[in-house]
Amino acid sequence: MLVFLLAVIVYLVPQAAYSGYYLRKAGILTKTEYTQNLKLGDKDKPTLKVFISGDSIAAGVGASSFETSTAGRLASFLAMKNKLTFINEAKSGTRMAELLDLPLPLEKQNLIILIVSSNDVFHFTNLNEFDESAKRVLEKYSKLTDKMILLGPGRVSTAPALPLPLRWVYKIREQKYADAMAKSAEKYSNIVYIKPGVPQKGTFAPDKFHPNNEGHKVWFEAIKSAI
Repeated sequence: MLVFLLAVIVYLVPQAAYSGYYLRKAGILTKTEYTQNLKLGDKDKPTLKVFISGDSIAAGVGASSFETSTAGRLASFLAMKNKLTFINEAKSGTRMAELLDLPLPLEKQNLIILIVSSNDVFHFTNLNEFDESAKRVLEKYSKLTDKMILLGPGRVSTAPALPLPLRWVYKIREQKYADAMAKSAEKYSNIVYIKPGVPQKGTFAPDKFHPNNEGHKVWFEAIKSAI
């Protein structure tokens, strides 16, 4: 028993220092967001109104520029064939319920993208409360757009910054949040739900928690596939 306790201590002490260091880096990283509102594209092309909101992924945390962020890549792609109005109201740290308090589109959109729920997983939001919030969010936002793409949660369980025991717990819980979102989304004909895949090697930012430029490219490609 004593040997076991010593082994636990030997693991936990350096792990706590390691995770603490990288989570502090994550906190610093979240201070840089890329949430520009833009008008792009040729005026002679079809008008497209796009609104994006949600958490740090939508806000571009971890990317080195707006152009390499999920939202930036999306705006550039959509502007190639459209006269694009692009609004980004994302905010790092946003949970599902908080989408009800963030700014909404002032007019009906052609496309709304919501990237949310990773923070609900991370902070252990009560699943019943999360489910109710998801229903309210989808009911509200679905009325404001022709089409909605809903993504989340990110695979928090794969973040190298977190200790393994906690990552195991997150891996179990992630699926429950994803299931709740998928179930709510299937009730709407104009909502497409995407469950993010497992991040590949080399897609984490220096904080070992948020995505880097390549990670943001993966999120963009997922959205692109559903447009």
